[in-house]
Amino acid sequence: MILETFTRIFVNADALQNTVETYTSLLAGQQTMRFSYPETGLELAAVSSEHLSVLIIAGSAEHIAAFTETRLTIKVDRLEPYVDILANAGATQLDQIQKTPVGRKMRFRHADGMVVEYVDHEAKK
Repeated sequence: MILETFTRIFVNADALQNTVETYTSLLAGQQTMRFSYPETGLELAAVSSEHLSVLIIAGSAEHIAAFTETRLTIKVDRLEPYVDILANAGATQLDQIQKTPVGRKMRFRHADGMVVEYVDHEAKK
């Protein structure tokens, strides 16, 4: 089941907090996630609202460059069922399932060319 879909916004590391505040206000939403991803040199935050959710990815231009091809992040309850669903729809798996600081992720290039990251998150303790 798809739980939430995020459009991605890329900003310099020093703009993260201001960007979170801007989208929280603009969307009448709330920050629902924030974490450092040391392996990538990035910090991420999510702002969620009833109408739109944004994933803000902050870091240096050099660190962000490897992530800009991916246009959308879709949060699902479990990744495994989507491997077959996407393959059957003509998508190509770019990254196998791998751990992240908040759960797991994988990436696919859809048949139309769009690159999408799929994530599932661990329950908060």
